[in-house]
Amino acid sequence: MEQGGSTMGEEPAGLDLLLGLLLMAAIPTVVGGAVILSLVGLTVWATAPLRRRGRAKAERGRAPSGGARDH
Repeated sequence: MEQGGSTMGEEPAGLDLLLGLLLMAAIPTVVGGAVILSLVGLTVWATAPLRRRGRAKAERGRAPSGGARDH
């Protein structure tokens, strides 16, 4: 018996192919962006005590501002 028609599926149209490629590109972009933002946030959070300590040392080293300046 002879089978009529093609046994393979149709090739995707241009728009379907473009949407598929965009989806494949979007997933690593979103995941990678989330990882980068998480690392930046953790770095800022972890270094906050060091920045506070450095700011406190700088404040102690300054001359007191008593308003005795003439402008």
